[in-house]
Amino acid sequence: MATARKPAGDLTGRQAEKLAAERDAEAKERAKSMATATVVAEAEKSNTVVDLVAKPTPEVEVEEQPVVVEEAPREIRVNTNLTDIVIGQGNYMTFEVGVPYRVPAHVANHLEEKGLIWH
Repeated sequence: MATARKPAGDLTGRQAEKLAAERDAEAKERAKSMATATVVAEAEKSNTVVDLVAKPTPEVEVEEQPVVVEEAPREIRVNTNLTDIVIGQGNYMTFEVGVPYRVPAHVANHLEEKGLIWH
């Protein structure tokens, strides 16, 4: 950085010049060390063989899970007429009062939660 020399009375200017010179020297030193580090990294990279043929065997952890048993179908009667109700995706059902129905447990549970089962 070529700048004019600061006058003797300009302490701040002289200090700034001194700091700028130190900063430039540090930057040159860091650039040299970075270049050296890059050369070393490239040398290590060129000496390392990457094996794409052998597949590493991953350690497989087996996680035990509880056995889920489906509930048995249940027999129900509804307390009101239900026409084309949907329970689950695409499951349209129609129920009439007083008629016994054998349904999957999840349907019986759903209707029980809604208060639609006759006891």
